[in-house]
Amino acid sequence: MGRNSQREEPDPPEATLEAAQDRVSDVMGDIAEFWGFTRTMGRIFGLLYMSPEAMDQSTVRTRLGISAGSASTTMTALLDWGVLHREGRLYVSETNFFQLITAVLRQREAARVESGVNAAREIVAELRAAHERHEDPRLDFALQRAEHMLGFFEMGQSFLEAFVERSPIRAIVNGLARRASRLRPAPLPGRSLEHPDEPAEHDQEAIPS
Repeated sequence: MGRNSQREEPDPPEATLEAAQDRVSDVMGDIAEFWGFTRTMGRIFGLLYMSPEAMDQSTVRTRLGISAGSASTTMTALLDWGVLHREGRLYVSETNFFQLITAVLRQREAARVESGVNAAREIVAELRAAHERHEDPRLDFALQRAEHMLGFFEMGQSFLEAFVERSPIRAIVNGLARRASRLRPAPLPGRSLEHPDEPAEHDQEAIPS
């Protein structure tokens, strides 16, 4: 009788849900910070991803303990990138992780890679012109190194473009995405997923040899 009276009662569903939301929010914050985003971006996404109900901005900032300005700026950026979606004054998260990755790569990383490629091309052009005028072995060395760097950058740019623009290389990733789709998150109560995984026609894309 004494043992039963000391047994702890299970946490109510609300407490368990909030604890899970907090943990996922922290995990996403760590990941976002690691990849050079703000921790707040990851925390907001994690909270909304684990929320069975759409949230307004006030609720998000209260739950995460962030300022109104930070919430507004961050959620606007996440909307622009397709990480969040807006329903009136309420927000929900994107659930297709592959779509999230390609959206961020397209809008952020592609610009950085293009900037690097353009800079490398300018350096190569300047070194070529100088080498033609002076035929200095040191310039020849620097030109070869710069051309090697440019080739690597251009290859990276081509791979990135292929990845985000649905070229044949994406078929390889689609196979993994289809397997992962079996573990798709549940839709919000009373509605279906608004952004399903890849359309069926992509299943027919040929995997490059």
